[in-house]
This record gives sequence, C-alpha cells and structure tokens, in this order.
Amino acid sequence: MPPIKYDPNSVEEIQVPLPCAPLTTLSNSVVLQRPLTRRGIGPGLILFLPTSTQYTTRRGLKVLDPEPIQKWAEEGFATVGITSKATPDIIRDVKCGIEALALLDEVAIKDKIGLIVYNPDVLPALVPAVQGNPRVVCMISYVNFSNDLLSMPILIHLPNNNEDPLGATKVYKYPTTSSFFILPTSYNYDSGSAALAHSRTLVFLREHIGGPLFDLEAIWEEHTYFEFEVRSVAKTMGTMVAEPYVNHIPTMTGGVGRENLTTFYRDHFIFSNPPDARLQVISRTVGPDRVIDEFIYHITHDRTVDWLLPGVPPTGQKLSIPMMAVVNIRGDRLYNEHIWWDQGTTLRQVGILPEHVPYPAESMNTTLRLPIAGKECANMLNNESSEESNVMFGDDWGVSSLL
Repeated sequence: MPPIKYDPNSVEEIQVPLPCAPLTTLSNSVVLQRPLTRRGIGPGLILFLPTSTQYTTRRGLKVLDPEPIQKWAEEGFATVGITSKATPDIIRDVKCGIEALALLDEVAIKDKIGLIVYNPDVLPALVPAVQGNPRVVCMISYVNFSNDLLSMPILIHLPNNNEDPLGATKVYKYPTTSSFFILPTSYNYDSGSAALAHSRTLVFLREHIGGPLFDLEAIWEEHTYFEFEVRSVAKTMGTMVAEPYVNHIPTMTGGVGRENLTTFYRDHFIFSNPPDARLQVISRTVGPDRVIDEFIYHITHDRTVDWLLPGVPPTGQKLSIPMMAVVNIRGDRLYNEHIWWDQGTTLRQVGILPEHVPYPAESMNTTLRLPIAGKECANMLNNESSEESNVMFGDDWGVSSLL
C-alpha cells in the first residue's frame, strides 16, 4: 500500500541530489559548463553571448527560464560561453573553447560541435574563427546575416520584421521586434517565441550533431510512477530540473520553483489523491522536448482533492475526468507540466453544478440548460461510439420557460 500521508523519516523521502557541476572559468571571456543531466555526458556546444549592456534588461516579474548556459547544460550539452566581441579575441576564444571540449571527459561526441549566436557583435569575426574547422558542424543564429562563406547547415531565428537572409538552411520568424526575445533577462523576452525557438534549435542540433537523445516517455512515466504509485515527494522532485513548475490551468494550482512545487506536492497533491486514483491514457504524442497525453483521471471523491476541487468536501462520487497533460522535458528531467481539464464536467459529476440556471440571471420565468455533460465526456473520449453526438442541439437544451 502506498503511504497516505507525508513521512519525512521514510526512506522514500531521502532527498535526491540534483546533477551538479561547477561553472569553470577558462579566461576572462570564456566559461565552461559540464552537462547538468542525470546521464552526465553529452555533445559540445559553443554559445556567443551578449553582455547585459547590449540590451535593455527585464525588470519586475522574474521568470524561471534559465540563462542559456544553464539551459543547454540541462539539455545535456557540455557548454562553452563566450562574451568577447573583437575579431582577434573571438578567434582566440573559439580555439580555447574547442580545445576545452576536446579534452573534457563528459563530452561524448568529440568530432561534432554546434554554435549558437546570441550576440550580434560577433558576426564579423565568426567566419574567420570557425571557417575550415571540421569539428564545427552546424550553427544557429538569433542575428540576421547572409552567408556565402560557411558551408555548414545554418538555422536562423528572426523577428518577423527582418528580411530573409541568404544562405541559411532554415529561417523561422517570430512576432517580436528584437533579436533578444530569447533571453529571459531581456526586456524583450517573449516566453512563447523563446520556447518555440528553443525546441526548433534542439531538433536542428540533434539532426546535425547526433544527440543528446533521451527516452521522453520513460522519463514521464517514471515521474508519474513516483507521484501516483510510490507517492514520494523527494523522488518525484528528483525527476525535475533545478527550478521546475506545474500549472493546473482550470484551478490555477501547482507550484512555481523548486521550493513552492515541493510544498505543493507534499501538502496538496501526492497525498491528496484518493487511493484508487488511476490515469487511463487515451493517446500520447511525443515531440523533441514534450510529451502530450490525453487521459482520463479516475477517482472516488472520498476526500477534499485540493488541486482538483479546492475546498469542495468529499461527495463519495466516482469521477471520470478527461484531461490533457503538456509536459516539457529538458534533457532527462521535467521542466514543467501544463495540466488541462474541463472543470464543468468535474463539477457536474460531483453534483454541485445544476443542470438549469435562471436566464437571464434575474429571471423567475425562464431557465437555461447548461451545455455541460457528466461522465458521458469520458465515455466518448474512451470510445467514440459509446455516446450520441450533438445531443445538445436538441429542443430540450437551451432556454425554456417555467410557465
């Protein structure tokens, strides 16, 4: 039997250590970060980074998205960061970075290195720095430039007001006006465009470098195993990056950041789920860095389930709730979960949402039959022929008179 409450003295609650590797300073303008994954090895990547004086910094609300060096290390890359700008310095620093990656035991693929350009000032020096080096096999740029000298595959991410460059293998455009939209410290940071560009970059790097590759389904299933079967807060958090988050969209429950999410799992989720809680997977889509599950969440509502029905006392009803999980996996650990469901059918199934309401609200003579179904939603998701379509188009739905 899984535990019914949190026990800090349980062997299942021994804290799982996070992947840890110190940032190594190679020179005043070059740093090296080993992979921050449980696997601990991966290919090499060189980032050309701007300094904070080159863009307007973001103020106010902090975002969890880490800076590029940490983010790519969490994806499984050994990452070199370069902040120099002058041509002689760039040539020197690229050579330093390539040599450092070649000597690093944690670099699994020695003959293929990727480049990512975030700093617009490095472009004049970039061609002489990498041209003819057989280890540099692909490049991604957030800066517009036309290429007629580099023979490697090139992916460019641009604001949509930029002209198309020449010589790029692939170009994507985004609804922004600044090339710094990718940087979480930038005033122009755009979380949606940044996430999309990151996923596209990951696909491009894997195509041309050959890794790192992870079994995303196994990572997600490990996470849910610790949540619903072992019911361990520590082991569940051990499957997640340093600063993850979970957002249950309908109820806005979850946790942002490791400390808040640990508290949420401990006090409001893992031990809040009834003993018979079960996830019935209907479909699964696996992308380069996401798993999307359609599933039915089955429980007996024998307790207050904080995250699902906050403050609603137990009703004893058996619930079957269609849900969807969009799970972002970074490297071999989870970064975030966006969990969706129809709260209308949930309220209907526990019996606290009426079928009819006065309409207009102040009316005493007419009612509206709410277009919300109960378990039929789950039945039809599981078997498309189990219920009749378009029942709500019938005459007994909509507004009716009480007279």
